Amino acid sequence: MTARVANVTFHAEDPAALARFWCAAMGYPEWTSWDPEDVAALREAGLTDDDLAERAEAWDGDPAHQRFYFTRYRHEKRQRNRMHIDITPFEDRRATREELEAERDRLVALGATEEKTLSGSWGPFEEFAIMMRDPEGNEFCLQ
Repeated sequence: MTARVANVTFHAEDPAALARFWCAAMGYPEWTSWDPEDVAALREAGLTDDDLAERAEAWDGDPAHQRFYFTRYRHEKRQRNRMHIDITPFEDRRATREELEAERDRLVALGATEEKTLSGSWGPFEEFAIMMRDPEGNEFCLQ
């Protein structure tokens, strides 16, 4: 048996809004709500509208695609996470600088912000990435 990443989880002030951003960024269907059967089961278990609004997801239902999960976190964070995600506009090839800049512009229009451009090399390999933040300030890189 081996492990796999089940979710990439974000603590969020507004889980549904952050889910909608990541759905648009990743090309997933727009988040609207949980499946009606799940909602019925959750309500039967005593959950309220406020409880349901505590969580959201960005996913297209394809097990080969990453699921992003958003949960409201009401505690003060003690330190930053020591990780971030890297995204790319293509599954089958490396993006050019021009394509990354176009994708950056699309993500900014969705509500992301650009932090800085990272350009350099690692030995013989060119490195180019655009460090960004989602609408709630979570870091990610576009590469």
